[in-house]
Amino acid sequence: MSFDLKDISSIFASMKPYKNISALLFIILLSFSSFSPLFGEIFHLKAPSVALSDSNRVIVATPADFNPDLRGGYPFIVMLHGWSGDETQWQDDSDLQNLCDTYQVLLVLPDGGYDGWWVDSEVTPDRNYDTHIHQEITIWMVRNFNGSKKASQHGVMGLSMGGFGAIVQVLKHPRSYAAAASLSGVMDITRHTENWHLTKALGLYEDDSVRWRSNNPLHLAEKPAKRYSPDMILFCGRDDFTFEENVEIARILEENGYKSVFREESGTHSHTFWKTHVESAIKFIHSKFNE
Repeated sequence: MSFDLKDISSIFASMKPYKNISALLFIILLSFSSFSPLFGEIFHLKAPSVALSDSNRVIVATPADFNPDLRGGYPFIVMLHGWSGDETQWQDDSDLQNLCDTYQVLLVLPDGGYDGWWVDSEVTPDRNYDTHIHQEITIWMVRNFNGSKKASQHGVMGLSMGGFGAIVQVLKHPRSYAAAASLSGVMDITRHTENWHLTKALGLYEDDSVRWRSNNPLHLAEKPAKRYSPDMILFCGRDDFTFEENVEIARILEENGYKSVFREESGTHSHTFWKTHVESAIKFIHSKFNE
């Protein structure tokens, strides 16, 4: 399979320069590495990466009738786990095979580290999770799993820390996704500056508040929506500790012209809540592909 640079030009245009020519050559080789699944399966793999040093594990789930030669490729959804979790969290909290079969999508579960926060860290070397999921994982899925090259068939979702990551992805890279979903997402990290090892990813808030705000959904949402901004849905339980910040970002998104939906539900910040709403999130994203 060859790359259509027009279809994925937004990915390449946003790539950050790597530190040396060896790393650059490696990312080029990433585009030509090949892993060819022959039938529907759930794969536990490692995706080639120069953005990360501590984890590049990934689970990929494919439909039972997976066709590596399907014209146009498969739409895919990247599923981001929560704090203290790993790539197996969504496998535990959902029926991946049933979701793939029902919606005819690929589901991609990368590892974001125990406390990586799905950002490119300027304080901890080689923990560039934003670059990994936005650039490396996308290219790898197109090359190795017949993933669609079109951003209009790419989605991202997550729970808790992963919900934070999903919304940051579409607000920072609006040309790269059709839609995003957050379940119990942390929407304002400036309320939690001493929690969940955020300083390992972003440093001390008092030392660089600008860095924090530039990676904070609540502040990113204050910029007016672009014409091509992806659709978003936020699920949050009324008894969740993130409920108030979800209410606030929903208001800000609406005021600034984003196509967003806020789903206030009963429930807490729990696996029960995530298991209950995961299919609704997948269904929402799927409905926005090629809209």
